[in-house]
Amino acid sequence: METIAISEPQSKKLNMHSKRGRPKLDCQVHQIRFTLSLRVGEDDDLLVFFSDIPERRRAAALKAALRAGGVSLKAGSAPITDDLDLTIQGLVFG
Repeated sequence: METIAISEPQSKKLNMHSKRGRPKLDCQVHQIRFTLSLRVGEDDDLLVFFSDIPERRRAAALKAALRAGGVSLKAGSAPITDDLDLTIQGLVFG
């Protein structure tokens, strides 16, 4: 019968003074929290999108979708799609 060498348990490999987990970031981090309310029928595509993503991966998936969707990086440069806003702009700015 052949003997198979088994490595030492993780507890013995770790130094008591070694740091565990992810290293601290050396940059400033901004946390933006929001609640998104989605309606059945109106937002079915988004409900499917979020239902397929594990809860702890939703922020990363949302960032990727925003970047891929052509979100403008300039403040105030969002396209105006409201008819009332377009009418007011036409009246004010000619």
